[in-house]
Amino acid sequence: MQGRLSLVFLAVLVSALLIQGGSADHLTIGASPELSAIGERLVLNGSTDAKGTIAVFLLVSGPGLDKRGVCLENLNLPAGHGYFTSAYVNPDGTWRYIWDTNYLAGRLIPGTYTVYVVNLPLGLPHSGSVSFAKTNVTFTKIPDPGLGIDAVPLCIAGMTGAGLLFLCRRKG
Repeated sequence: MQGRLSLVFLAVLVSALLIQGGSADHLTIGASPELSAIGERLVLNGSTDAKGTIAVFLLVSGPGLDKRGVCLENLNLPAGHGYFTSAYVNPDGTWRYIWDTNYLAGRLIPGTYTVYVVNLPLGLPHSGSVSFAKTNVTFTKIPDPGLGIDAVPLCIAGMTGAGLLFLCRRKG
């Protein structure tokens, strides 16, 4: 009887240690701004409570992208298998990443995207082994830098000035 009790106690102890050792890290993520034009910079930041963590891993999913998620710098590379965007974790557990959507391989189209932060470089969260957090970012089209109404008087003044210079040189 005492042998059985010892085995039960040992089983409970081992189970408790495994559950504690496999407990998920708490991750957070935020994006600023959450509404952005394609080509602008976004600040992604957050935190982890895992001690001794050096980096967290970022990936994005959304319209026209691989369903497994992709790297932030190269939208053609599915995340995982060694391809990841990483962000350095400060000693206090915070991290920050500047995502410049003007300089990336691949193409964003207007729509809502989900940016994930994961604790292990395993791709989109697909099992309990990966702790993650996510946030949504909505991209609008690139603003048209066409000539606005304010540019018309400037163009007229420039053309008038060029015409006067031409006439002055011609007479002289």
